[in-house]
Amino acid sequence: MTARTTRVARRTSAAVGVAATAALLAGCAEELPTPAADEPFEGPVLTMEQETAVVQDVGSVLEQAGEESDPKILRERVGGPAYEVRRSQIKVAEARGDDSLVTQIPTELRAAIIPTTESWPRVTYTITQPTENLEVPRMVAYQQESARDNYKLWSWVQLIPGTTMPNFADPEAIGSEEVAADDDSLTVTPADAVAQYADLVTKGPEESEYADAFELPGDSQDLVKRIQADARNVRGADTFDAADGRYRLAFAARDEPLTVRTSDGGAVVMGVLDGNVRLDVEEGGTIPPLTETQSALLEGEDETNELYVEYTDQVALYVPPAGSEEPMRPLGYSHVAVDAANEIPSERNTDR
Repeated sequence: MTARTTRVARRTSAAVGVAATAALLAGCAEELPTPAADEPFEGPVLTMEQETAVVQDVGSVLEQAGEESDPKILRERVGGPAYEVRRSQIKVAEARGDDSLVTQIPTELRAAIIPTTESWPRVTYTITQPTENLEVPRMVAYQQESARDNYKLWSWVQLIPGTTMPNFADPEAIGSEEVAADDDSLTVTPADAVAQYADLVTKGPEESEYADAFELPGDSQDLVKRIQADARNVRGADTFDAADGRYRLAFAARDEPLTVRTSDGGAVVMGVLDGNVRLDVEEGGTIPPLTETQSALLEGEDETNELYVEYTDQVALYVPPAGSEEPMRPLGYSHVAVDAANEIPSERNTDR
């Protein structure tokens, strides 16, 4: 027998032995029990300790990006409209040499709202303590795109002074239900609520058909009052009128707001408005930037007879349950310019 024939015979013999052993084990093995399915989990997707860790991790990234004046650092833990706004604030702070216009987001929490969503994306919400200089608390949303992603800061608003927040489910034991953008268990769907508020912001209470659908704060300023007051101040200036000036504005709702159920069956809706303001005066005239933020965003461009400013505005609304006669209420907002130019473009951010 040759060496090659011997090696083949050994391999064949070994293979037969392994097969026989496997057959013997298969014959002697007991049938394995089928695991019983667990009961579906119905509860908060995060513990309070995990939520606190998310808030602190995001806070560290915000601090680092501000200290280094580097918006790219934000990408790690900031997304959505929050990224657009924070990037603009860092740019403005660097141009001014002053970070006083950068929104503080405290990591000390007054409350947490943790939904029960088992699928992705997942969103959690917090209400912060007042800032160190006693500015109003913020309502903040953090979103996780998939199981492998970190939670990122998605949106924030400054709560309107004096506003009464609705109640939510116990965050540690029950958790609050997420609500879809087209959910019809409310007086209007979340998507429609933000769209109607955008119309009210643009046209004001005197002209918007949705004015009666909202209860605006009496003594405090919400986004509607702020936008309309800015417009009146410019339009009412004698020099602007003498220069045949025009002041136009538009705000439009983005799709897919974030929505979470309240204990009374209503919901808090956090949405985004794309906005722009367009000013022009007669030929030969000039329009200077109206704020320090606008001046920083213009980056020294020569003044012309036109001024264009874009905003990414974050809003929070309370929407009552279907059948309620209670109106919707604005709870908070963030109004931040993110771009400016000395020429009005043909395509604007509200067109998308």
